Amino acid sequence: MSNINAAIYTFDEQLFTELTPEEGAFIEGGARLILYNATAIQARADGNWKDGNGDDLYIVVNGIRLPGTYNDVDTGESINISRTINFTGTARVNLFDDDPSSSSADDYLGGFTVGDSRTGQKTVRVTKGGSIYDVLYKVIA
Repeated sequence: MSNINAAIYTFDEQLFTELTPEEGAFIEGGARLILYNATAIQARADGNWKDGNGDDLYIVVNGIRLPGTYNDVDTGESINISRTINFTGTARVNLFDDDPSSSSADDYLGGFTVGDSRTGQKTVRVTKGGSIYDVLYKVIA
């Protein structure tokens, strides 16, 4: 094997061994979920709509919390999520209101499930715990 062919073989081998399990699943027929944004139609998880304190929103996909918390999301406000998640089969998206100073659990704001066979851009309304959000997303298979 020439030096050039050996270098190409080594490069190809490294390229395909450095994939995460999610990236590998996508290449093998999985799908990609793009979360664009969420708009608070009503931000009332803590019942604080009168004092101006909005929801402290965070997102969990397939049991994994996405980085970041969107603090003090008020009614009418949109947050830019801009996250891409690779998945196989289905992906479960859940929204929560973070209550770090409370002894109770975080407020569940609702969720939805997407499948790898239903592609395209959609908006879904999530409502629970006193809050209502419209989430814009896209599935690519």
